[in-house]
Amino acid sequence: MTERSIVEAAERLRRHGEPYLVATVVCVNGTAYRNPGARMILTRFRWVAGSVSGGCLEGDISEKGWLRTRDGNPVLFTYDATSVDNDDDIRSAFGLGCDGTVEVLLERVGISGRIDALEFASRCLRAHKRGAMTTVFHSTDPTIRVGARLAIAAGGELEEEADALDATVRRAIDADMRGVIELGRGANRRYETANGVIEALIEAVLPPPRLFLCGTGHDAVPVATLARAMGWDVIVCASDAKYSTRERFSMADEVLVGAPHEVAARIAESDRAIAVVMNHNYDRDRESLQLLLGTKLRYIGVIGPRARTQRLLRELEVDDEDPRVVGPAGLQIGAETPQELALAIVGEALAVLAGTPMADIRQRLASAPTERVIRTSFAVATR
Repeated sequence: MTERSIVEAAERLRRHGEPYLVATVVCVNGTAYRNPGARMILTRFRWVAGSVSGGCLEGDISEKGWLRTRDGNPVLFTYDATSVDNDDDIRSAFGLGCDGTVEVLLERVGISGRIDALEFASRCLRAHKRGAMTTVFHSTDPTIRVGARLAIAAGGELEEEADALDATVRRAIDADMRGVIELGRGANRRYETANGVIEALIEAVLPPPRLFLCGTGHDAVPVATLARAMGWDVIVCASDAKYSTRERFSMADEVLVGAPHEVAARIAESDRAIAVVMNHNYDRDRESLQLLLGTKLRYIGVIGPRARTQRLLRELEVDDEDPRVVGPAGLQIGAETPQELALAIVGEALAVLAGTPMADIRQRLASAPTERVIRTSFAVATR
């Protein structure tokens, strides 16, 4: 998944017409610090965003990258732990195991006839649609160059570069990319062509998670701030359009003041939507929960003691075992301050988005000390 900060940084550079270089981890064998799809952006004079290592190789890649790509062609760098026995800095930078290998593709952006990976990702993120990109990083076929790329957005047509692949390979890649869009996970693939073999990275381009925050109190601000810092979309659902609310949540993408059906429509158009209910008002929490339960949300965190959440669900005549609802919201990390609770909530939501079974969270909640949970919720509610 391409990070939002990198996509936004590339947009700024394109607007200003400043040339830049993109380094992408395309293949990892063994263990490594970053996974395939990790990127960083460099101009001629500075690092801009992202990373492909633990931090100490960015300068080296920047210096070599501009020189090695001076003819406009992408270049593949290979970092092999087996050949750097005495170079602990390189091994540490990539988090390489004793047999780890990382391959990094460097390419200049803005060359006519080629697909710009970050511009494509930007389009997907703006439309809040999934997509997939295929980038060739090894080729023994003289007709297919390293760096050749195809892309497709969900529901769209296959995008090709000027030097298109032959029909058989194109169909195989197209099918694999549609599978990646469906699963939301990328993969490395090997394809046999009429003239050789190619290896490619197929990336899943996923819009950032979208947090619907039902609550505008001061303790909701750290939740919005942390989620936004992680690159998530943040939509604050407010009961009225107070200027003070918009000012307090200036970091949010949107402060939404609308009827329930409007909020439900926004959730329906979101790829990975989650919500936190923290109005600190019983009636408003019940109204929010009633709305959210009828949507496709992946996670619904409710602030307050477990007994309060169970009462809300009973009054709404909803099964108490709805696996999406977690109350009290947040991992049990001893959180007391609003900032600590924000960390616990965002961390829990991230675990759900990463595929952690909700049953595991419920088991954790069942064994959590009741007194501690109530005290944490009370501290947050009164600050």
